[in-house]
Amino acid sequence: MTPSFRPLPFLPEARAEHLASSRLQKLRRAAWQAREAFTAEGPVQALATCDLITIPYPALFAFSGAALSPAPYVMVMNRMQVVQYEEDGVTRVLLFNPSDYERGHEAPFYKSLRGKYGTFLADKVMTRKHGTVQGHLEALGLGPGDVDYIAFDHLHVQDVRRWLGGDGQPAYFPRAKLLVQRAEWASVKNLHPLERVWYVPGGTDGVPEERVVLLEGDTWLGRGVALLSTPGHTLGNMSLAVATDQEVFVVSENGIATESYTPLQSGIPGVRVFAEQMGWEVVLNGNTRESSLEQYSSMIVEKVFAGPSRVDGCFVNFHPSSLLTGAKVAPGLTPTLTLPAPTYGRIRSMASAA
Repeated sequence: MTPSFRPLPFLPEARAEHLASSRLQKLRRAAWQAREAFTAEGPVQALATCDLITIPYPALFAFSGAALSPAPYVMVMNRMQVVQYEEDGVTRVLLFNPSDYERGHEAPFYKSLRGKYGTFLADKVMTRKHGTVQGHLEALGLGPGDVDYIAFDHLHVQDVRRWLGGDGQPAYFPRAKLLVQRAEWASVKNLHPLERVWYVPGGTDGVPEERVVLLEGDTWLGRGVALLSTPGHTLGNMSLAVATDQEVFVVSENGIATESYTPLQSGIPGVRVFAEQMGWEVVLNGNTRESSLEQYSSMIVEKVFAGPSRVDGCFVNFHPSSLLTGAKVAPGLTPTLTLPAPTYGRIRSMASAA
């Protein structure tokens, strides 16, 4: 299987601008032009969103320190998208953010959390499991051999060895290839000390080279589905864009709530005032500082590409891969608006889709 991907138009030229402020202006315009070309080709076949696990996340990072609450953590729910689409007349299946959360706990940040609070509190009280990748696929009528590609918005807290094989382990997905930005793959292989706390040690070790497809920027996978290059949160961060016949969904972890993209509409204490004082159009999920300027610009690209929500036009049709959820242990940190999870059509078994 040789992918026949193509670049999204307009965005590469805008990214070539060296001056950050001018690049932002050009990216804003290019994102709208790219969206028009993307949606004109037609909708995806089907899209499903699957809840995986709710975990704690530092409140300090969630809104770049803007949110006012005594709680040290917000609660976020990790979600996976299953996308069925057409690539050169062939139906493909992409899993976006199929987190192997059982192994993700080995990332130093979450491992230290378990050490601090104990296994019972960390795993039973502060964590809530909703389902597994394997279980969700089975419920959708898909088997391991039906998956063509897996991808993640970035590789924080990810271990891909169970899915692709590595360190002598067999691959759960026998055909799937990992789609990853070249910059992200190079980064995870050569971590800076400031990055290590978020990455699973050895989480990519031994993965066969032929199972990895290195992407260079914005990539149009097939009708109705693309991976936007949105660097900043990590060097190789990317976002899922899916077109239906009525709207465009955009998914990543650059923001943890849709109001991260319209902070003046936020009812979370401190967020609106912070955005007004700083003159920010978006508020970053700021647990890393590789490039905050790039992350801000990337969020503008996501905002423009998604467009207004059909549920409430004051908000953007952005859906966090780690979704802020209300919890008693996080007073004042409940999202102002939670959009319905991205869904479209019906995922079909590959036997019926053939």
